[in-house]
Amino acid sequence: MANETSRALGAETANMRRILVTVTENAAALPDVSVERAVLERELAAVEDAKNRQDAFVGGKQRATQDMREAFGRAREAFLQLQSAAKFKLGPHNEKLVSFQVKPLRKRGSRLAAKIKRQEEALAEQEAKLQGKEEELAQRRQDADFLKREVEMLKREAAAQPAR
Repeated sequence: MANETSRALGAETANMRRILVTVTENAAALPDVSVERAVLERELAAVEDAKNRQDAFVGGKQRATQDMREAFGRAREAFLQLQSAAKFKLGPHNEKLVSFQVKPLRKRGSRLAAKIKRQEEALAEQEAKLQGKEEELAQRRQDADFLKREVEMLKREAAAQPAR
C-alpha cells in the first residue's frame, strides 16, 4: 500500500508541477495568481522535503510522513485554488482551461437535433429492411413464374403424348 501511495503522490505532484509551468507560460493571461502560485510552490517544496526526510530516516519516518501528508493537503488546496483562479480569469468556456486540467463548459447539442437524428437512423434502418424484403419478394415472384412455366410445359407435353 505504501508503494501505491508513493506512486499516487508522484502523479499528483507531477500534475501540480505541470500546472505551475502552464501558469508561467500564461502569465499575461493570469496576472493576479502570483499568490496562489507562490503557495503551491512553497507547499510542493514542503512535500518534497518531507518525502526526502521520509526516505532518509527510518526512525523519523512517521513524523516525516505526517508532515508530508499535511503539506500535500495544503498543496492540493493551493492547486485547486489555482485552477479556480484560472477558470475565473479566463472564463468557464475558454478552451485554455484544458491546459490547467479544468474542463471548460461546452455547448451541448440541442435535444431536438438528437431526436431528429435518432428518427432518421430508425427510418434508414426500416428502409433497409423494406428493401431487403422487396428483393426477397421479387425473387419469390420469379421463382413462382418459373414454376408456372414449368407446370404449363409439363401439361403440354402430357397432352401431346398419346394416352396409353
